[in-house]
Amino acid sequence: MCSTCFGFLFAVSTVAAGQTSDEYQKQAEKLSRETSPIGKVKVLIKMSDLDIGKVGQWVKKGNLLEADEFLNRYKKVIKQISEILKASNRNAQKDPAGFKEFEIALRRQLRKLADLKLNYSFDQQEAISQAIATAESAKEEMFQAIFGPENAGRRKDRNERTEKSKEETH
Repeated sequence: MCSTCFGFLFAVSTVAAGQTSDEYQKQAEKLSRETSPIGKVKVLIKMSDLDIGKVGQWVKKGNLLEADEFLNRYKKVIKQISEILKASNRNAQKDPAGFKEFEIALRRQLRKLADLKLNYSFDQQEAISQAIATAESAKEEMFQAIFGPENAGRRKDRNERTEKSKEETH
């Protein structure tokens, strides 16, 4: 009976992994047909979410090398989204569509990446740390584009003051 259960679980996990690949392929095909920058950004956000999902699956299985492959693909997608939004030459303060969705997705993804990083040993954290740095950088760019660099500086100063006050109380 246990071998039957194992076979069933293997089949289910294989089908689930295949579904994610199929969904990623569908999104890639959709991306190739998409002409508007905002449409491309929305498709790429879905693709980056799928990459984070695959990272989570591989981390749960303990295969960090395979997870790192998806982290590298995730970084490329994040960079591609940033480039598309920059090349669109749109004013994010007047029309934040795409910029706002990307910034929100990055916040959600950064929380997931931080949780996943806890499963990595110190000497294996390079790929996930790079992915987090890429996402943080893109998030900061989006924040500046949406709210203006003068307001982003205030946010950063406020965060630094908050950190200093926390250190002083401890």
